[in-house]
Amino acid sequence: MPDSPIAVVGAVIVRDGLVFAARRSPERSAGGLWEFPGGKVDPGETPKQALAREIREELAVTVEVGQRAARCTTPVGNALIDLDCYWATLVGDAPSSSTDHDALAWIAPADLLERKWSPADVPIVQAAFLELDRAW
Repeated sequence: MPDSPIAVVGAVIVRDGLVFAARRSPERSAGGLWEFPGGKVDPGETPKQALAREIREELAVTVEVGQRAARCTTPVGNALIDLDCYWATLVGDAPSSSTDHDALAWIAPADLLERKWSPADVPIVQAAFLELDRAW
């Protein structure tokens, strides 16, 4: 296990009462599993800057990054993933394709836990689901 966790960010995007999720392409790590889109934080970036960049690169859309939704550190294989997720609002159209994912979906909060999520995203899904459930 590495000494320092890998800093990763994810976007919890909600629109019209549905939560956006993306399924990793089969050839990528965690292929076939669902996640909140995002990626690694580059040196010199804040988590919010990294998230806005990653969403532009992966989904070709712009988001306004808000407050932290949830954060957790999860062992995944030989790595320790520090996943920091933020509420994000789409600016303009919803994504229609992705460079890293083979499926995109808008999911009702009550159905989130029915998907097979990446191990690092599971605690985030549970926290985000509880937050959304309280908001309804």
